Amino acid sequence: MKRVKTKKQRTGALQRKNGLYGWFFIAPFVVGFLLIYVPVIVNAFRYSLNDITMGADGYELSWVGGAGYSYALFTHPTFLRDTLELLGKLLLQSPAIILFSLFIAVLLNQKMRGRGFFRAIFFLPVIVTTGIVLKADMSNAMLESMGSAAGIETGASTTVAGGFDISNIKFMLQQMYIPAAVVDFIVELVNNIYSIVNYSGVQIILFLSGLQSISPEIYEAADVDGASGWESFWKITVPMLSPIIFVNIIYTVIDGFTRSDNPIMALIDDVGFNKMNYNAASAMAWLYLILVVVVLAGVALICYRFTFYQERD
Repeated sequence: MKRVKTKKQRTGALQRKNGLYGWFFIAPFVVGFLLIYVPVIVNAFRYSLNDITMGADGYELSWVGGAGYSYALFTHPTFLRDTLELLGKLLLQSPAIILFSLFIAVLLNQKMRGRGFFRAIFFLPVIVTTGIVLKADMSNAMLESMGSAAGIETGASTTVAGGFDISNIKFMLQQMYIPAAVVDFIVELVNNIYSIVNYSGVQIILFLSGLQSISPEIYEAADVDGASGWESFWKITVPMLSPIIFVNIIYTVIDGFTRSDNPIMALIDDVGFNKMNYNAASAMAWLYLILVVVVLAGVALICYRFTFYQERD
């Protein structure tokens, strides 16, 4: 007599099959990680505990223990300060990027003429801010900063950020008796609007894919029940998008910690390759990695509590 599989057994078999497919697609990364990155990580940890002396036959390691970590935390004049400043900047900028990306994705998901063109416009900064174009843009930013410094000396400078004069905005907010902390927060966001737009392209695409995966029948049912657009957004769109929001938050945090104009990574490169202090550079890299892991773990624990996963039969 042929045994008939239950629905639960069929679902479990399908999940195992999909799991095998998943491992098959990530196998190149796993193999590359084990063969290339793991040895580099192990060597970096060794370098952080040893002083490196270069010689004709290679390099020699001499044990110094936690001297490199002590130097990074207590002796180096800017590492700890710059790290805390970067962390504060990311805590300010990351929510702004997520909110801006979600807002633009909702707009681009509407039926309108030229929707594909506008989508390409908002993704264009992701392509533009890479490689040679990014280096040219950074060089222009340095020239503008030098010009601003010269203007300060002559008394002709104004506070400008990305083409916006924010001194007037700050003055108007102060005249409205808004608390100074709120004023500084708003001014900082306006000052970083160029970066927020530049680093929102991938998040917008992910939000768009999530919005298009929501069945229109759910909105139709809510409309029949008399739900407003605002209620549908908070009761349907946000819960259904919560897994994508989770992914975008993690991506935004990692991108902020690892982007090419990151001052901490530039500092580590300078200490290691220009000043030839590989012990201190490796220690700084490990301290920076620990900070990234702690921040990601905290963000993941917070986001997981508010993430809704739709069960599919």
